[in-house]
Amino acid sequence: MPETERYRKVDLHSHSVCSDGRLTPTELVDLAVEQQVSLFSLTDHDSIAGLEEARQRAQQKGLVFINGVELSTQWKGIPLHMVALDFDLDNHILQQLVANNQQVRMGRARSIADLLIKKGLPDLFDEAVERAGKSQIGRPHFASLLVEKGFVKDANKAFDRYLGNKHLGKLRDVWPELETVLSALADQNMALVLAHPKRYPLTVTKLKRLLADFKQWGGNGMEVASGNERPDHVRLLERLSVEFGLKASVGSDYHGPFGPWMQVGKYTQIHETSVQLVWQNWH
Repeated sequence: MPETERYRKVDLHSHSVCSDGRLTPTELVDLAVEQQVSLFSLTDHDSIAGLEEARQRAQQKGLVFINGVELSTQWKGIPLHMVALDFDLDNHILQQLVANNQQVRMGRARSIADLLIKKGLPDLFDEAVERAGKSQIGRPHFASLLVEKGFVKDANKAFDRYLGNKHLGKLRDVWPELETVLSALADQNMALVLAHPKRYPLTVTKLKRLLADFKQWGGNGMEVASGNERPDHVRLLERLSVEFGLKASVGSDYHGPFGPWMQVGKYTQIHETSVQLVWQNWH
């Protein structure tokens, strides 16, 4: 197999309408097939609701499908994400972690609505919940309402003026500690992957501390390529994957058709041949 083929047909990070994506699980699987992906995972934020639908469609289409979920956590007060892969849907520990995070999301939404009220805006909580529907409620639902009601001209302004991290304060610190989540899942026979490590506000020194903790607490993988990642970042993450003994994962982090650089199965390619692949021993 040519070296580039090790990665080109693998996508282990994507989102559907069950969190903040634009496509249904069925539509997402169809797109993966269209893009000639052969190994695919749906990893909605704090939700496993779309996995059964995606798996059934993947079976119909002959696509190898891996259960996945992207869990919200925090490390030293910094919100970050980890992806759990290749687990059974009836794993009660994972189900409880997902349920807890869903409760956190709803409570956080109520707090966001209260924060907007203090800034002189109406109570948007019920409308945001209705807008979210089956998806996981989050800041984008409030942003779209602010635009629709004429309080801001676009979503970027909604975040700049009301919803950005600098406005949320302690609302950023609601997620469970990374150590707690990893410790609960470490012996559950699944891949535990740090998502898009270069998207966090960390120096290389702090990123290495995070990776050391991640490995110590039971993590076994890290994304070395996520979407349109800068090539120099991918080269760095390749080296760190080898240095910390964390298996490499890849994914588009696809949410919807926002541009040619955001497509299922597309991400900056890995060059390093010495990295171990998180999927290499999967059946």
